[in-house]
Amino acid sequence: MKSVYFLSLLAALIFTDPTPANAAPLEKCCPISRCVFTQGDVPVNSPGFTGNTFNGYLQFVQSPKTVLQIDGFINIEGAINGAIDGTFDLHVANCSTASTEQPGDPATIDLDSESFNTPILTSRSLSINKIAGQCCFVVEEFASIGGSVPRNERILGVASVETVIDCVNTTNSVAPTTTATSSTAETS
Repeated sequence: MKSVYFLSLLAALIFTDPTPANAAPLEKCCPISRCVFTQGDVPVNSPGFTGNTFNGYLQFVQSPKTVLQIDGFINIEGAINGAIDGTFDLHVANCSTASTEQPGDPATIDLDSESFNTPILTSRSLSINKIAGQCCFVVEEFASIGGSVPRNERILGVASVETVIDCVNTTNSVAPTTTATSSTAETS
């Protein structure tokens, strides 16, 4: 009797549609971009910058309501744990600022209120399109405190913002987690 019950339960699970009858398909694609800091990489040409000093990442996901969800993890050995404001800059900015006296400034996204060695989970009211083609910067400001002239900021890491999922062109730089069902996906 137990085996009949077990087989009936198994059959019910196999042949039951797990989608609720009133479920609507996703109507909007959420674009995703990221910055990946790889220790030793030299993604920009900047005086005194010899390469990233740590591994880490920042990820940006555009929600349907034009809120940019930001998550990541940055851990720099020897750097402070806790709020980094005043000692370090964690910015998304134009890549060309790498060779200026204030790398990463002016910031499109300022994450100085975040902390190293803890997960970064925050959001901004900003379109993901505003950071396309930009770079993520981690800059040490300690030498600039006290108004040193010229400013003596040191880049600890920089990474280009790269598109992971682009909903306009439906391009993916990583393996997709779902299969496309549109007629264009079937013919390409």
